[in-house]
Amino acid sequence: MDRDAIARIAVEYCWSMKEKENAFEEAAAKTVEFVKNSLPGGAEIDKEWLIEHLRLSITQEVTDYLMLQGEDQRIKEKWWSEQKNNNFLGHWSRWVRYLGKVKKWSPAVIDSIDKTTDKILDAVDDPKRSTLLSDRRGLVLGYVQSGKTAHYTGLINKALDAGFQLIIVLAGMHDSLRIQTQTRLDEEVLGFETSIDVLIKNGMVGKRIGVGELSYPPELKLRTYTTRDPKGDFNKARANKIEDLEGRPSVFIVKKNATVLKNLNQFFRTGNLTKDHLLKQGKAIIANISMLMIDDEADQASVNTKAISDENGNILPDYEPSRVNAEIRRIYNLFSNKAYVGYTATPYANIFIHDEAGTEEYGSELFPKDFILCLSKPSNYIGPAEFFGLNRDDGESMCLTREVQYDPLFVPAKAKKGHVPEKLPDTLVEAIGAFLIASSIRFFRDQRNDHMSMLIHAARYTDIHFEIKDLVAGKINDIKNRLRYEDPKEPSSFAAKLKLLWEEDFAETSLHMRLSFFDLAGECEMPEWPDVLEGIEHVLQKLEVLAVNGISDDELKYKDYPEGRIVIAVGGDKLSRGLTLEGLSTSYFLRASSFYDTLMQMGRWFGYRPGYLDVCRLYTTLTLDEWFGHIAVATEELRSELFDMDQRGALPKEYGLKVRTHSELYIAAKNKMQAAYQMQDDYSNIVSETTKFELDDDDFFRDNQSAVDHFIRQLGAPDKNYLLKKRPRKYAQAASMPKHYFWEHVDGFSICSFLSEYKTARNAPRANSSRLKEYISKQMAKGGLTDWTVCLINAEDSEPQAGKSFEIGGLPIERGVKRAKGEKRGTKAFGRLLSQDHEYIDFDDGQMTRVAELRAKASSAKGKRSKIIKDSIGADWEAATYIRRELRGSQPDHGLMLLYSIEKADSVFSSLPDDIVPIGIGLVFPPSHESTPVSYMANNVFRSLEEEDSME
Repeated sequence: MDRDAIARIAVEYCWSMKEKENAFEEAAAKTVEFVKNSLPGGAEIDKEWLIEHLRLSITQEVTDYLMLQGEDQRIKEKWWSEQKNNNFLGHWSRWVRYLGKVKKWSPAVIDSIDKTTDKILDAVDDPKRSTLLSDRRGLVLGYVQSGKTAHYTGLINKALDAGFQLIIVLAGMHDSLRIQTQTRLDEEVLGFETSIDVLIKNGMVGKRIGVGELSYPPELKLRTYTTRDPKGDFNKARANKIEDLEGRPSVFIVKKNATVLKNLNQFFRTGNLTKDHLLKQGKAIIANISMLMIDDEADQASVNTKAISDENGNILPDYEPSRVNAEIRRIYNLFSNKAYVGYTATPYANIFIHDEAGTEEYGSELFPKDFILCLSKPSNYIGPAEFFGLNRDDGESMCLTREVQYDPLFVPAKAKKGHVPEKLPDTLVEAIGAFLIASSIRFFRDQRNDHMSMLIHAARYTDIHFEIKDLVAGKINDIKNRLRYEDPKEPSSFAAKLKLLWEEDFAETSLHMRLSFFDLAGECEMPEWPDVLEGIEHVLQKLEVLAVNGISDDELKYKDYPEGRIVIAVGGDKLSRGLTLEGLSTSYFLRASSFYDTLMQMGRWFGYRPGYLDVCRLYTTLTLDEWFGHIAVATEELRSELFDMDQRGALPKEYGLKVRTHSELYIAAKNKMQAAYQMQDDYSNIVSETTKFELDDDDFFRDNQSAVDHFIRQLGAPDKNYLLKKRPRKYAQAASMPKHYFWEHVDGFSICSFLSEYKTARNAPRANSSRLKEYISKQMAKGGLTDWTVCLINAEDSEPQAGKSFEIGGLPIERGVKRAKGEKRGTKAFGRLLSQDHEYIDFDDGQMTRVAELRAKASSAKGKRSKIIKDSIGADWEAATYIRRELRGSQPDHGLMLLYSIEKADSVFSSLPDDIVPIGIGLVFPPSHESTPVSYMANNVFRSLEEEDSME
């Protein structure tokens, strides 16, 4: 029995052990014993490898989803829930077996897809009721590179079982993405090879693939009129060969191109689909074919970008939408029983769609009126929150980013079309070396037959891509020659440089990842250098350099390389949306964008990195690194708002309204837009905390220390019995209490006066002292935020040392809070300032009981959770918005200010002079009963970037 077969059986056995409520370690030990003693060839299996394989397969967990539903969803019949148990589920069951046996997916992930696709089918209407006039539209929010394609693949399989006769998949704007999607659905829905090129080589004999190799009964046979060939999209020639759409269900996989969609629309309107498919009711309606439209990357091209209203804001009755949007709506509105489900990781354009706009010719805009579903995030997914350490309050990050700078001899910051790169910068040569080392280590970890990729994304122009490709290919040949002919013991040899990179970077980083991120990175087993060097030679033998863009003949086509493909992909737009770089470990990224959703989509390094997370590297500029970190915070806050609205039963259109006042949405573009425009901050029901500082300016810290000292002295003596009065149940009999300092009933004017003195970092758009002051002043004018509690955090030192304590405002502080580990990088110091429970530090016993109840409700509410961001004590950040609204909603006049001194040792503040104490602030705002947004002007520094992005 080969290793793959043994591993598959071992995973199933381990699951059965774990279901008996055994801990993973115990289940794994029993599985190893079973494999060694009971399976042919099991005695030869490496124990450590098997345990690591089981850990990656078994310990994966999935939190629950979130869902906002339209007005009639609560009373609408749950037809699918009623019918599912009596359905044969042929397509779905076959796909589930394929995921388990062939792709070795975790049962927890499959179960999550099962639950959420059930919810979507219940939200649309029964496709078998052909007389029903039905129009259901929804939006599914995923994460970049998180498995959205897998989810809609599951939905398609289940929708076919439910009775949908026609599936239309809008598969992105580029041929490469359409081909990638077609290939995936060929394997996991259709079950047969669609490539004409492959069939010709096979003597035009049909070839079963994927799910079709497991079973292919007549009742599961489907028809498709598109193929995975480069010219396999729908066109007029294909339309002329189609006689009808009755009988077997049909699947169309097309790209979002106006000409392609126009051909499809023309076919549906005039083709001989059925004898009486048109009901004459003023316009053609296909009444006897139920249709499900899946819109991948639904925020790209699908959204109407043309004006829909006049200068007074009135919707025009006959406005002309943008071309792709118009053709999508034309096709969609041909059908009487239809459903539209969009998928995206960056939903901002979709929820800005006007929910009431529409025309007679094109029908309604594609607003997700019936549901917005936020997919769960598997525990092994590496997204922005994980990558940038937002789920930790100890400031620990993965340390996988390496700083580069723009080089005018390579690609400058504002590269123009026609620019010719002269040479590769040293940082790119290092990145290539890092990719070779990472791939070699993966060879050592028994991943030699897996795909391995490096991304170089430096500019959007295709002519620059080809120039870079040639330079990189030349460098690869140079590396081969140097490794072949140089003495590796010579310090100047390329082998010596690689060894230095391995010693100073990879060895240290992998150790850090194993110690600090074991749950995501695993054992991070490292080979000895001679093994790494030998592996690099094998990597170079397989390595190819490709230019992946709209005019290149290079294609990734991982499917055609069963023994794994190793590529360096140079590209731009085609690599920034949906297209998956398999086994991506090294990214060299210089391309800026003035739109934050565009920038997030370019983050191809997010996703799943089983067994090689520790060797992944992102080479990018300091500015882009900060932008991605900022976007990560904004994205998590946005999802926490969704959780809050889910708990309150809010409607999809209310989510759009909420986002319109969300200050973070435009911040990524704020420092890139040249034309000044007005923006707004609304701090209602949020926590604003300082995480950025002017790290190179001693006076910045010295002035703020003076401001805090002055503020504390003005407040007078603190209330020594504050916690005892607030929480007698907890502290009356306690041996000790926290030593923080409290002041009650501080007026809002004093808070504003302090914020006039305390300065925040210049590029901290949210925790901005001047805008915070303005917001509080406006609230005070309406009766809000007039009464404050102030707390000066005094962290206790378990081992007090003489001379280590200090004073703030004449009050002794044992030590500052420990945050900000790592190297100094720009202005960003750490992910979070507040510890979770500090947000509730002014609550009494009764309120804390309620906090515990709401946390428990959030954690246990089945079907109510997306990814949970947790702090070091395991409490979730996501529920905080909901808890804040519930418990502070009745106190719009009361705010909480927290003052934190931060320990300098082993932090980004370690180089500050001894007399300086870095101090951060956090403000907890209640829900406001009176909206008072703060307006400000944003400027742009990169006008050309905005112009580029507007063309995308």
